[in-house]
Amino acid sequence: MFVAVYTTFASIEDAKAFGRKIVEERLGACVNILPNIISIYRWKENIEEEPEVVVWMKTREVLVQKVKTVLKSIHPYDLPAFAVYKIDTGSEEYLQWLSEETMPLNIDR
Repeated sequence: MFVAVYTTFASIEDAKAFGRKIVEERLGACVNILPNIISIYRWKENIEEEPEVVVWMKTREVLVQKVKTVLKSIHPYDLPAFAVYKIDTGSEEYLQWLSEETMPLNIDR
């Protein structure tokens, strides 16, 4: 029912813009931004090392496709990270808050 979505951005400004849009549109209840990480990865046969910003957001599973559409529309990377992790358990109060803060299921945006 609920998931956490992971992605990264090159700048805190881009991460904040994404996070604000997600929360404003009620596609996610909360976006956590963790600045100042270093990512080491292979891209086009080269080993790259770059500073990045991690973004975690919590949402409903049924909203994942809409979140992905927003991410692809504003993300500057050719291939942005996008991984979804199911939230199997949590406090009843927290899960209720997630439910209240995300888009009602009967609204089609």
